[in-house]
Amino acid sequence: MTPSTMYYKEMCWLSSKGIATGWPDGTYRPLDNVNRDAMAAFMYRYNGSPAYQAPGSSPFSDVVTSQLFYKEMAWMQSQGLSTGWPDGTYRPVTAIARDAMAAFLYRMENPTK
Repeated sequence: MTPSTMYYKEMCWLSSKGIATGWPDGTYRPLDNVNRDAMAAFMYRYNGSPAYQAPGSSPFSDVVTSQLFYKEMAWMQSQGLSTGWPDGTYRPVTAIARDAMAAFLYRMENPTK
């Protein structure tokens, strides 16, 4: 990633705020999709990483408590930001669709809880 990369300024901002940490190998991979689990981590960090104790059992049938970003996914559910799918799943390794992203951001700005 260089200063001429599209959205370079925005990606640097995400990193400087601790919202996106990149990959363990030091890369950012700007053209990769963002999965729903990583998006939950972005949303949690964007909200200042609030104090939150994740429940001992998952609110989603396809997410286990030992899973990467479990706390963040459970936090989204506890805040009413994510309801998951009608079948009780969260589908954490599915790329986030634009409609769902709009719903999550809208709910963050217009909380019902």
